[in-house]
Amino acid sequence: MTDRSRRSLPTGRLGPLEILAIVVPLLTVAALALVRPLDDPSTTHPPTDVPLTRATLVCPPALPGARTVGLANADGVAGDVTLRLPDEDEVALDGTRRLGRADAVVAQAEGDLAAGLLGVRYGAASAISCSAPKPGQWFTGVGAAPEHSSTLELVNPDGGPAVADVTVLGPDGPLDVPALRGVTVPGGRTMRFELADIVPTREELTLQVLVSRGRLGVDVVDQVDELGRGARSRDWLPSQSEPGTSAYLLGMGGKTGERTLVLANPGTSEARVELKVITKESEFAPADTDEIRVAPGSTQTVELTDLLGSRAARGALGLRLDASQPVTASLRTLAGGDLSHAVAGERVAARAALALPRGASRLVLSGADGVGVATYVVVDADGKEIARERVELTPGMASRLKLPRNGAVLDLRVDRSGVVAALEVGPPGLAVLPLTTLAVAGRVPDVRPALR
Repeated sequence: MTDRSRRSLPTGRLGPLEILAIVVPLLTVAALALVRPLDDPSTTHPPTDVPLTRATLVCPPALPGARTVGLANADGVAGDVTLRLPDEDEVALDGTRRLGRADAVVAQAEGDLAAGLLGVRYGAASAISCSAPKPGQWFTGVGAAPEHSSTLELVNPDGGPAVADVTVLGPDGPLDVPALRGVTVPGGRTMRFELADIVPTREELTLQVLVSRGRLGVDVVDQVDELGRGARSRDWLPSQSEPGTSAYLLGMGGKTGERTLVLANPGTSEARVELKVITKESEFAPADTDEIRVAPGSTQTVELTDLLGSRAARGALGLRLDASQPVTASLRTLAGGDLSHAVAGERVAARAALALPRGASRLVLSGADGVGVATYVVVDADGKEIARERVELTPGMASRLKLPRNGAVLDLRVDRSGVVAALEVGPPGLAVLPLTTLAVAGRVPDVRPALR
């Protein structure tokens, strides 16, 4: 074989490109093997509860005769409360402080005083709890006719503008109401909307108020004005935080009267609602009572005057509703010429508290979801305990408990069960205040980098 032919044979050696073609994939595989997957693949995490160090309450403008605002702390903490409306002011709080104010009141507390800050406006058979601004609320059974009318009030507690959108549900579905879309409330201002002027109708309506910018205190004043020498009365209509498939409407007083149940179905499917009457001993479905059907996106009205005035419903404390789809609900009562409302209440599983109006009042408990215990304590305006009682909770049973007339703060603690609670205020007249879970902690969102 010649030298030339030997030089053309392959030598068996790899060049630089061949080496890289082998080494780079091996290094890539080794690097990927060292990468550990996340232990928690979830991309969302619940917020963290932290002690509440700043609280704001909004008390709506007064109704005639209801100029009194009561402020207190559920744990008796003393300190200074800043009043931002109508004028900047500071009041010392040690026990219960009562103020005479006609305009909307915004109370703000910081530090230890913020957790458990309470407020109430009352007078002349009317009452409403002062509440923290919420991003969304429902008001079921508002009116827009001369004989039954409602006023929506928006209070901006801050310096900057706030924006809200109001959805209106009628008996035939949502209504187009341009005046209630994108409502801008300047800082420190109160805006009122008379529904009879904006969307006049004789039908019952439901409002959903969503705040898209800033914060707002939202309330509804409801009024009946019967023709001629009939009754004329006003009171606040409490809100419901969200629709639900189970609802307890507590607080009917002890008088017979005109009762109107109003239901709203914001969903896209028909809701079928079963009704039961609540007494101290039981919850029962009245004979010959059909289920109530509520069309999607609509408001349905049911007259219950005859049913709740019957012998079978004597001693009724409220209504229980079980629905196939989430609904909102209210029971309007006109008794002895006085207007009151019972709305679907929030289930309390730990603690609730309420600043009490002066005068007679009764605590109504129902809707226990298990065997448990509720203990309530009432203190006077100086923070001295004047009543304490332990109440056994049993599913299907209810309680109506008389409270001291000179009570200033009600503190309710619940163990081993959940319960729905409301306060009946009066006589004279009747006002109903639903109890909600006491705010003693704030929620901080969980924000962390994500592997994409």
